[in-house]
Amino acid sequence: MFKKNKLKKFYSNSSKIRLDIIEILFKAQSGHSGPSLSIVEILNYLFFQKKIYKNFNNRDNFVLSKGHAVPALYSILFNLNLISKKNFQSFREIGSSLQGHPDRTKLKYIELGTGALGQGLSVSIGFALGNLMLRKNKKSFCLIGDGEIQEGQIWEAAMYAGAHKLKDLCVILDNNKMQNETHTKKTLDIMPLKKKWEAFNWKVLEIDGHSYFDIHNAFNKFYKEKKKPTIIIANTIKGKGVSFMENSAAWHSKVLSEKDYLIAKKELI
Repeated sequence: MFKKNKLKKFYSNSSKIRLDIIEILFKAQSGHSGPSLSIVEILNYLFFQKKIYKNFNNRDNFVLSKGHAVPALYSILFNLNLISKKNFQSFREIGSSLQGHPDRTKLKYIELGTGALGQGLSVSIGFALGNLMLRKNKKSFCLIGDGEIQEGQIWEAAMYAGAHKLKDLCVILDNNKMQNETHTKKTLDIMPLKKKWEAFNWKVLEIDGHSYFDIHNAFNKFYKEKKKPTIIIANTIKGKGVSFMENSAAWHSKVLSEKDYLIAKKELI
C-alpha cells in the first residue's frame, strides 16, 4: 500500500508540474514546451525524492545544460515553494528573474546560465572536482539533451571525466530523439549511444525516463558506483503528458493558442 501511495503521489506531482509549465508558457506566449515536458519525472525524482536542494547552502550541484527546458526547473522550484507565485508568473517578462534561459545572476537557485548548448557538462565536472578537492561528500548532476551531444565540447568533457574516474558525477541524457523542429537522426545521428559512452569509461544505464521504478533504480546504482562517472540515458517522449504534443517535433517552441491551452489543461488536471 505504501508503494502504491508513493507512486500515486509521484505521478500526481508530475502532472502538477506539467500543468504549471503549461500555465506559464501560455501566459508568456513563448517558451519551449516539448523539451520541458519530457524531463519532468527526472526532475521530480531528484528534487522531491532525493531532495538535492533540501539544504541549498550544502546542496548537491545541478546544472540544466539544455537551458531552453528551464520552464520545468522553474515549475519544480515553484512547487518546492522556493519562488513565489508572482515571480513564477513573471516568466519571460522584461526584468524578471525567470528568463527564457536560466540566468544565475537573477536567481540564486540557478547554478549556471545555460542556453549555449554543450557547456553544462564541463561546469558540472568542475563542481565534481571542487567537491573532491574539498573532500565534500556531494554529487554533481548534469541534465543534457540528445541534440546537445552533437556538440564537440560534450565529448571532450566526457573523455576527461571518464579518464579521471569522477564517480560523483551523474549525467542524465534526455533522449527524446528530437531537436528543434526535427529529429536528431535527421540532423546528425548520435547512435550508438551506449557504446560511445562506455568507450569513454562511463557507467551507462538506459531507462524509461518516465518510469518511477527505472529512475529510482538508476539513481540507486549511481549512488553505489565507486569507480567511474555515470550517465543515465533516459528514453523520453517530447511533449509528454499532453496528447497533441507527444512525439511532435512541431511543439519544440510553438506558441500555445487558447484552444491548445484549454485542451492541455483539461488533460493534466
